[in-house]
Amino acid sequence: MTNSIKPPAVTNPGADVGDALAYYIGHTGTIEPAMGGYRIRVHHTRGFPWDEVFKALLYRGFKVYVTNAKADLIIEAAP
Repeated sequence: MTNSIKPPAVTNPGADVGDALAYYIGHTGTIEPAMGGYRIRVHHTRGFPWDEVFKALLYRGFKVYVTNAKADLIIEAAP
């Protein structure tokens, strides 16, 4: 029997950050690759896993910027 829970990118340096982010974000936002980094659109701010997302990005050395576009917040992570 395999465990369906993925280890967080913070504790597993070999984990793919994009896969971990998609797993954390689920239906609370959308993620897309952007020039070597990621652009994450937050749709549900109260249910969004802010701490897991920021930990995964900052641990890997990404620079993180937060902006807004209409009703959504945008997290841009650049290497």
